[in-house]
Amino acid sequence: MKKICFSLIFVSICFTVSAQENQFVVYSVKGNVGIVENNVESKAKIGTLVKNGATIKVPQGSFATLICNETRAFTLNKAGNYNTANLKDSCKVGSGSLSSNYMKYVWNEMTKPKGSPEKNRKNYMSNVGAVSRGINNVWIDPKLDTVNYVSGTVPLSWKSFTESEEFEFKLFETIESTTPLTVKTIKKKHVDIKDLLTIIKPGKTYYWTAMVKGEENEDRKFLKYWTKEEYTGYYNSIKDGGAAETDAEKNFRLGFTLEEAHFLAEAHEHYLKATQLAPDNVFYRSTFMSFKKDYEIK
Repeated sequence: MKKICFSLIFVSICFTVSAQENQFVVYSVKGNVGIVENNVESKAKIGTLVKNGATIKVPQGSFATLICNETRAFTLNKAGNYNTANLKDSCKVGSGSLSSNYMKYVWNEMTKPKGSPEKNRKNYMSNVGAVSRGINNVWIDPKLDTVNYVSGTVPLSWKSFTESEEFEFKLFETIESTTPLTVKTIKKKHVDIKDLLTIIKPGKTYYWTAMVKGEENEDRKFLKYWTKEEYTGYYNSIKDGGAAETDAEKNFRLGFTLEEAHFLAEAHEHYLKATQLAPDNVFYRSTFMSFKKDYEIK
């Protein structure tokens, strides 16, 4: 921190300039990692905010992965004492680490004041959907603009602005098709993809929409049925986050990444696993419950 003065003809103006200091949040930790601040040592825990000038003590066989306020993740995995004042270079944005969108979400949720409402994680995701076209009595959430399906249970859902008791679900081979592959008349406001498995084939794409029975809806949503080989190739490309994680953090990150990529059943599997591995983690639990509510997954 330094003092800067400007002299005008009759006036001398002084003010203090403080350079932005880095802050860190513990993203993942293994072993008895300690944090020393103001001569007081405490055990590092997920979500611990570490200020500039603190010392992080990493014993042999332990590690701590930190996210800094410039949304860069890095791991301290060699035994030693690390003063955060010397970690500034580790905060420089670079490649080969956790995705920027994911880190921004984790940073903001872990550092928000206690009692603050959760920010919708979809605000940190790219490609969450476009505004629906046209005006009708059925509304399909833009987050369902694209659904990538491999296996499992995924409801294709909608809302109704009327008290209609019957709806029609239509599935098309192309966005321009006028003749649907199938039409289902139902009373509920969703169709599960597993109920379409006798019609759809792996490796192909489809378009679907829903409407009040007797009406039309030109708003069509994209559905791709991935082969297991295609999905395995994609999954392997995101499996390694580029920073040390425990199984709980890895599953939570993969849940977020897969949701962002519209693999809803697979995202559900990883979010669930994260909550099972870290049952006391309120952040993981609230995100998982919000995810299930958003996509109407029971």
